[in-house]
Amino acid sequence: MVVKNKDAGNCNLCGVCNLTCPVYKVLQKESAGPRFKAFLTKKQEYKEVFFLCTQCTACVQSCPARINIEHLSIRAEMTKKGFETPANKIMRENIKHYGNPFGEIKKGRKIKQYYT
Repeated sequence: MVVKNKDAGNCNLCGVCNLTCPVYKVLQKESAGPRFKAFLTKKQEYKEVFFLCTQCTACVQSCPARINIEHLSIRAEMTKKGFETPANKIMRENIKHYGNPFGEIKKGRKIKQYYT
């Protein structure tokens, strides 16, 4: 049986999603977790916290109601309206100018390998 994802309007704010969210685990702030983002989405209030998401979908996978907060479309709409974080702006400029999110890669710079 395929279970379809539902939008944040159907969220009952139980908080199960916070338990699996890597951002919430690191920052330990309710305002950084998916439950708070669902709350804001229900109120149609979009803030900087929507940029605090890794898009890992752990929240959707753990949610008993299969709620999916559309972070990417919310971020795109916020950016279109002129709001973005300084880090997001730098990343977009780097992609535009250098073709990557990190900026200019200088000759001779070694890239650390994290795998063997």
